[in-house]
Amino acid sequence: MTIPSNPDINLSATLSYTLIVSGELDADFIAAFCPPETKLEHDGKTLRLTNLRVDQSGLLGIIRSLHNLGCILISLSTNPGETP
Repeated sequence: MTIPSNPDINLSATLSYTLIVSGELDADFIAAFCPPETKLEHDGKTLRLTNLRVDQSGLLGIIRSLHNLGCILISLSTNPGETP
């Protein structure tokens, strides 16, 4: 089965994402795995990574690292106004 390509999708485009996870993280994770402008916010029992500017492969790498640390991905979204 061949999946038709969409010329409007650019997998290497850098976008700004927000991730919401359940688990334990600290500033060391941000320094080691995320771009410098990424912010970590604690919101009760969840953590929010904002201003995460990466391409799709970078995003997958961060999600894998979160998974390896036992975090549960609750939400992933692009920030408003972002276009590929």
